[in-house]
Parts: sequence; C-alpha cells; structure tokens
Amino acid sequence: MKEHSSRKVNVLGIDVSVMRPEKAVNLTMDYMRRKGLEVVFFHSAESSLYCQNQSWAAESVQNMQLVLPGDSHMEMAIRHQRSSSEDRKGIGEFADEYLKRLFAKLNRESREIYAVMTKQEHLDSFKEYISSSYPDIFQNGTAFDGENTGTVLNEINANIPDIVFFCLPVEQQIMFVRDFSSMMNTRLCICIESVQPLISKETESAPAVLRVLHLDELWFRMKRESVIKKTVIGSIFKQKVLEDAGGEAAEQGQSTSASSGGDKTGQSEEQKTEAVSVDEATTKVQKEEDRQSFLKS
Repeated sequence: MKEHSSRKVNVLGIDVSVMRPEKAVNLTMDYMRRKGLEVVFFHSAESSLYCQNQSWAAESVQNMQLVLPGDSHMEMAIRHQRSSSEDRKGIGEFADEYLKRLFAKLNRESREIYAVMTKQEHLDSFKEYISSSYPDIFQNGTAFDGENTGTVLNEINANIPDIVFFCLPVEQQIMFVRDFSSMMNTRLCICIESVQPLISKETESAPAVLRVLHLDELWFRMKRESVIKKTVIGSIFKQKVLEDAGGEAAEQGQSTSASSGGDKTGQSEEQKTEAVSVDEATTKVQKEEDRQSFLKS
C-alpha cells in the first residue's frame, strides 16, 4: 500500500510521482530496509501506451509502491500536465541522476544487487559499469529469455540480494513482478526497462563476433530500427497526452461557463456572449501554446 507523500500527476490514467532525484533515492533506500517486498517502477511512453491497452498492467503499475518518470517523453508530459512555465532544462536527466545517487549509496553500504536482462551483452555491460564505477557493490545477474522463470527465481533466492533490477520488455517485467514477487527472496524490485541505455554503455561499433561473420550492417540496421521505434512511440504518446488534456480542458471549460453564467444574471445577453468569447479565446491561446511547447520536446 502506498504511503509516501509526494506530488503526483496523472498521465493517461497512471499516477506518476513528482519529486527530486535525491528524495526518490531516499525513499528507495527506506523501502529496501523494510520487511516485505516493494516495487519501484520507471514509467515510460512505451509502458504508458501498453497500460492504455492492458487494464491488468495498468492496475499492476498503479499498485506499485513508487512510480517515477522513466524517459524524457514522460517528464515532458508531466510538465505539460502541470502547465509549468519552466523551460525544458533538465528534461531526460531524472533517471540518470536517480541511478547515480542510488548506486553511490549502495556502494557506501556494500549492498548486493541482482540484474535480470533480456540480453547477455546488456548484462555484461551493466556488470562492467558497476565494477568500474561502484566496486563495493556485490553484483550478479542473469539473462531472461522469457521462459527460464524457474532458473531466474532460484538464482535470485540463492543470492538473496538487497535489490533486484528488472530490465525487460514492458510486458515481461510487469508480469514477472505481478506473478512472482511473492516467491523472490529480496526486499526491493526496481523495473528499469525504460532507462536501460543509461546503464548498458552501448558502443558505436558492432560486436567483434558480428564483424567476423560480416553481420555488422545488420547490427547497425537493428540499431536504427530501435531508434525509429522509440521515435514513433514517443509521437503516439504525445498525441495521446494532448488528446487527454484536451478532453479535460473541455470539461473544465463547460463547468466554468456554467458557473459564470449564474453570476452574470444582471448582465445583458450581449455582455454575457462577449465575456464568454474572451474566456474561450484566452483558453484556446494558452492551450495552443502548451501544445506547441509539448510537441517541440
């Protein structure tokens, strides 16, 4: 049950907590020290669209202890929903700052972590990053192919880590936590699918084995397709957020017009029409300014 106090913004049906990275890290460390298992979930444009179409996933995410913005699209959506006049400085930096602060704290306390990822190369890159930057963190992990659930659970329980990091496709990580969290011998799960590039240390050159097999062109094409996919997902997500915000604005406008109409009984019909027209024009201008700012993100 959620009990932390923070500002929340509802983005397409999911409440996302709005706080500084250091507060999010402090809450995470507090959850880790408690009895029982809690879940921290980084909510991205992709997971948001998935939850729009899968009610079970939306319910699962909403019940997680802490839901944080997982990519720049989500951060911009939050800022847009709050009608913030701030500039875009710092957008896309929350997850990166959170992870650096969290790993620093785990390193000072010599904690143990376990990572579950889809690809062995991502896992190797993650381990290399932790070993070089945070040498006092004990680490282990495994690659999950979507079927070796029993093996993953057995390895987690054999290690008894303080935190398990899930870096899996959206559906897999939500389903894994929902179905198997009660079987895991750990205090905290962090679902970080959306921030994988921040910790996987992706390289610009194709892996050596692919170059030997002359498959480096295929590797680069797959990377390009991944970028295109994320761009398309981001565009769809932005449109959904704008449509959702437009619907809410229309409802608020009708409510305002109804209440203002009751206060203007002493005015002529011409005065009433003029006042409403000015209000509508102002609302449209503000809405269009917010929309353009959001689309430019």
